[in-house]
Amino acid sequence: MSKQPQLKCPKCGSNEVDVEKTWQLVSPLPDTQGRITITIMGVVKCRRCGYKWRGVVSKLKVGGRTVEIEGEKTGKVIESGEEPRPPKEIVLDIEDIMNEE
Repeated sequence: MSKQPQLKCPKCGSNEVDVEKTWQLVSPLPDTQGRITITIMGVVKCRRCGYKWRGVVSKLKVGGRTVEIEGEKTGKVIESGEEPRPPKEIVLDIEDIMNEE
């Protein structure tokens, strides 16, 4: 799990920032562990110099057997107590396919 840095003003370098508005971006493809990444984007404003910018507020990876939360103050993994589901097995006989044509 990668730790995301704390939000800092790109203009003055201050950590005194407020998130004014947020929205979600959902990744269309899962990662190698089958989890979907939900990125929380936001409009951030510096209290010291008044500069506004858009950036990543936090990330959430959902699916598989874990939920991973990455953010400026969190970085935890929540394990689910469920056992993984076995994959469905599909068996095809080539002779049956050839006879249908």
